[in-house]
Amino acid sequence: MVLRQHQPPTKDFVEEFQDTIIPSAIPSSEFINWDDIEDQIENYEEQIEAIAELQNVSKQVFIKGLTDALMDADDTRKWINFYFEILGERGNKYTALEGLWKFYDVQRAIDNGDRKEARELAEELQKIGLQYVVDESADIRDHYRGMLVGMETHSRKNRQGTCFENIVGEKLEGITDQLQQEGYNVSIEAEYTTEYNDESGQKKTVDFALFENGQLRIVFEANCYKGGGSKPSEIRRSYNHVSRRMRNDGVEFVWITDGQGWGKSLTNVLRESYNDITDVYNLHQVEEQLGDYVLTHFEDLSQSTATK
Repeated sequence: MVLRQHQPPTKDFVEEFQDTIIPSAIPSSEFINWDDIEDQIENYEEQIEAIAELQNVSKQVFIKGLTDALMDADDTRKWINFYFEILGERGNKYTALEGLWKFYDVQRAIDNGDRKEARELAEELQKIGLQYVVDESADIRDHYRGMLVGMETHSRKNRQGTCFENIVGEKLEGITDQLQQEGYNVSIEAEYTTEYNDESGQKKTVDFALFENGQLRIVFEANCYKGGGSKPSEIRRSYNHVSRRMRNDGVEFVWITDGQGWGKSLTNVLRESYNDITDVYNLHQVEEQLGDYVLTHFEDLSQSTATK
């Protein structure tokens, strides 16, 4: 059983879907998370002030200054992270032709009083170009702010999903309100984990779950794809499996997905998704169709219960 009452031919569904996709779930006002950037700058205020004092000094004085700061640090890892972020690098290690620096091992050695380890890291930072950045930057804060803006490219990958889930959550809240106005005792819950009704003991966490009288009725997954690639195809196969298991348990499965990644290059994946899962919607289709389908589903459930 599926929710979708009107099931157009696959070709028509694909055309409608692709004609109404949104390019991205991130609004322009959230393209760069300025509040987070300023918070990160404030978090490193002590480090910024300390390294600014090493501007236009000799190589040896610069290395000694870094070494001293590492040895005196209350939070060694924070200082290591800051130095590398100034150079546009994040992670738990630094690798180069010359060697590998695992930050946890470096931190532990420095915290145990190993000044040689601190100096070797300082020398490597100077070699990478940290002193050049400090000397050539009119303001270390402005340079760091620029680096953080550059790093936003990676942050937006996570923000895309978060923004899309927020939009979907708002639309599902609207559907829930509509059901409540019709007299149904329903509620919506985000990030809900349910166990399959079989002997496998396996569980599944879904983005949203809709309950009636405390009983799970519909689960929703939400994904937005700004670009193509293999990920949507992998998710389709996974959700096809999940949808079958959920429906075997008497729970409807809905996949809400959108984004310019669903353009012509993913036509085959979209076609397969509709043929396998059927309850696949973009945001436009959620707005125009899903609310009515969900209401009809609950009406059918009520009638079925009444006839028993």
